[in-house]
Amino acid sequence: MKITAKSAHHSLYSVAVGLTVLCLTAFAAGCGDHKSDAATSASAGAATVAASQASENPVKIRFGLDTAAGGSLQFRAAQEQGYFKKHAVEAEVSNFAYGIDTINALLVQRTDTAMAADYALLNSLGKGNMKIVSTLTRANEASSKNMVLLVKGNVAKPEELKGKKLGVARGTVYEYVWAKFLEKYNIGDGDVKMVYYTTPDEAIVALTKGEMDAVWAGGALLDKFRKIDGIQTLGDMNLSGVKISSFQVVDASYLKNNRQTVTNYLKAVKEGIDYIPSHKEQTAELAFREIKLPKDGVLKDLETQNYVLGFTQEDFEHLQSMKTWLEGKGILKDKYDLKDKIAVDALKAAFPETVTYTN
Repeated sequence: MKITAKSAHHSLYSVAVGLTVLCLTAFAAGCGDHKSDAATSASAGAATVAASQASENPVKIRFGLDTAAGGSLQFRAAQEQGYFKKHAVEAEVSNFAYGIDTINALLVQRTDTAMAADYALLNSLGKGNMKIVSTLTRANEASSKNMVLLVKGNVAKPEELKGKKLGVARGTVYEYVWAKFLEKYNIGDGDVKMVYYTTPDEAIVALTKGEMDAVWAGGALLDKFRKIDGIQTLGDMNLSGVKISSFQVVDASYLKNNRQTVTNYLKAVKEGIDYIPSHKEQTAELAFREIKLPKDGVLKDLETQNYVLGFTQEDFEHLQSMKTWLEGKGILKDKYDLKDKIAVDALKAAFPETVTYTN
């Protein structure tokens, strides 16, 4: 919604009259102090008006948000609580199943932003003109335990997945997770069959029908997977040795022309992050209302979800290490320098203490 601002004009007038030299001198000294106070007051008033005008004239940005797992709830909370508007941002939200889908939407200019886990992001950075502006989540011990390997049938240990049908959402980080898992347990690519799906519901149906034997699942939808007859948990993400981070990217042209808006929306997202821990019930209700994530699942996910804003040297090294692996496997076809795809000035302007990366 756009609001037209009304400008406010303030005028200050002063008249000084002196009857004697002594009085004039005394009055002049007093007048000097008054003038300084008036100037300060006028300056503060102008700043208030400017801030008011900024909040009343938001700049539009089109967000692409995922609906699986975490559900991009820090963005949704920022929208619901009016933080975007507070920071002069007119947020337009489009929902997609996975992070890779938000990337694809950005590539065809349906959105100005996208978000994706490391693997999907690295496979996409060479396809379009986009910049990483912040990390959004980092795996920790708790979040890794919340991402589990579900199996159906008589499977008691990882090695027994040989000859099985493994479910994976194409283009997502789960391709990488499975690859590292199979490497770790010396299972060859030819020893398993990969079954691809496009939404979590497809995976649930396939598992129910026996078209898949195993899948990685987590977040708010985990309980839906666990309700499948015959399903059991083989272990968590530590079985694969993979730590997953996710990142925010912005169309490079949009960033160039609207850097202040990017700074502003990152401030709003930070307020969304800060809002969630003390408003978990409200956040879970928001998730169900907007994207039909089960409330109980969201509440469990919020106990371990590690939302962040920042970009550290470790974030860069994590991405660079994965990129090297992708190139070595011949998976990453596009050639690019990762440093050319990182632009954290807008983030640094908002939260300088969160940026330790140096190009």
